[in-house]
Amino acid sequence: MARLTADTLRALAAELFDYEIPRDAAETVTRMVGANAHYARRMLALSLGGIQPPFGYPTMIVEAGRLRRSRA
Repeated sequence: MARLTADTLRALAAELFDYEIPRDAAETVTRMVGANAHYARRMLALSLGGIQPPFGYPTMIVEAGRLRRSRA
């Protein structure tokens, strides 16, 4: 997979948004993007497809049922 470089980021910002990003800021952003891409690939490798997000509707329904049972 190709890496996003600071020069590429600066060129994209200039071309798409007519905005000039300072070199140090562009380098910081590219490091953050690289770290997020790395961890996104690791998360895909864990096969977590069946796990619901913490505030997803099915999770909230189960939690509501648990709270009702605990109060009875």
